[in-house]
Order: sequence, then structure tokens, then C-alpha cells
Amino acid sequence: MSKFVQKLVKLMKRLEIALIVLTVAAAFFSAGYFTGRSVGGDVQVTVEKAEEDRTLPEAEDGDRVNINTATSWQLMELPGVGEVLAGRIVEYRERHGAFRYISEIMNVQGVRETIYNGIKNKITV
Repeated sequence: MSKFVQKLVKLMKRLEIALIVLTVAAAFFSAGYFTGRSVGGDVQVTVEKAEEDRTLPEAEDGDRVNINTATSWQLMELPGVGEVLAGRIVEYRERHGAFRYISEIMNVQGVRETIYNGIKNKITV
């Protein structure tokens, strides 16, 4: 075998190893993404609340906005929720799945306690 062919074979083996390492890294990254674990600098907080937190009294269920099915336009009808925040709520729901409790909406960037207190009696899951 010529020197050139030997070097080529060594290079191909290195490339194969690098490809395997990248594949394994991608698999770990994807597993973290699909299990809801954050990969990178983001921090995901899960808020567990009592069953009563699913729907609070004050409005009839028909008057409430279901944050699991509402469109951006429907979310913008809530006090303090504009176009950007409504988009973040929809994006969060698509990335993390359905909200189990209404208080989980506070995990969305931009939904602070003030906004939550203004909408908690107008939303449901």
C-alpha cells in the first residue's frame, strides 16, 4: 500500500471517530430537549400547585381563556398581554407541552407576578 493510501485510511478513521462523537453528542442534546431538560444556559422551573390552581373562581369557564388552546390573538385579550408576550406563551407551550396548572404561565419570560395576578381569574387549562 502506498504512503498516500495509508495516510488516507488514517484520516478516514479519524473522521469516522469524529462523526461518531458528534452523533452521540447530538443524541444527548436531543434527549435533553425532548425530555424537557434545559441544555445550555436556560433554566426551566416547574411550578407544582394544588388541584385548585387549575381554575380559580370569579369567571365562568366559558369566559376564561384556555392557555393550552388559545391563539395569540385570544391571549392578547388578557390584560397586560400584548403581541410579544402572547407569542412567548404560544412558543413556550409548543416547546414544553400543555400547561398543567395556570400558575405555570409564570415560567414564560415576561409573565411576572403582577401580570399573573391580573389574569389568573381569566384563564384556565
